[in-house]
Amino acid sequence: MFGVLVIGAPGAGKSTLCAGLSDAFTQLKRNHLMINLDPANDITPYECHCDVRELITVEEVMDRLQLGPNGALRYSISTLARNKEWLLNKFIENKDKYAIIDCPGQLEIYKSDGEFCELVRFLQKSGVRLCAVHLSDSMFCSDAPKFISVVMSTLSVMVQLEMPQINVLSKVDLLTTDIPFDLEFFTQLPDISRLLEMLNDVPELEKYRSLNEAICQVIGDYDLVSFVPLNVESKEDMAKVIVMMDKANGFAFCDRGDIREMVIEPVVDQK
Repeated sequence: MFGVLVIGAPGAGKSTLCAGLSDAFTQLKRNHLMINLDPANDITPYECHCDVRELITVEEVMDRLQLGPNGALRYSISTLARNKEWLLNKFIENKDKYAIIDCPGQLEIYKSDGEFCELVRFLQKSGVRLCAVHLSDSMFCSDAPKFISVVMSTLSVMVQLEMPQINVLSKVDLLTTDIPFDLEFFTQLPDISRLLEMLNDVPELEKYRSLNEAICQVIGDYDLVSFVPLNVESKEDMAKVIVMMDKANGFAFCDRGDIREMVIEPVVDQK
């Protein structure tokens, strides 16, 4: 059993990517299972085969327990973790299908060793080979302070989940040319010294020079973060992400996942 967790902040394009992956897999004639694990996501742009909302919804929890959206989400994820066998059975029933898992947008559930991380580890121990695709909106590349927050958030999730992770800058087709670096700068580990210079050039951050240096040092010491630019409407971009996913979770190395056979046929736009 193979699968991918699609994670990222709200508005990063997780459901859009899931829909794009579903379309691509259909073209590849690859059987797949679409799973929605976001109890607040009541509208999905893809055909959902397994929905956590069958079990619990954020709206129901908010009404019943008088909780806010974040508290209701945490309670919902806790409920899902207590019913992890329900989710595992969905995988077992569809063991020959590649799972595309649309995850909640609140990143705090991935940054603490809580129920969601325990759920992921349970699935892995049960034989589900997973990787993660972490989406970050490319709009955060507009200046150094925003980008450094994305890098730190991404690194935090990688360290906590302890699984192969592909970091993606989404919506690059909307990115303007008014950015401090070429897009290629963001696809590899950033030039820490240059990034530190840009942080120190921001007047509001000048008094935090030592903190800026420490943050950049942490990024450099881990040497883990790099990004893949993605335009979901680009067949080449989608094919690249799929190949990386298949290598990360091991699907590329099984008989039915030979990446040499991966060709996504172009779709003729109908207007």
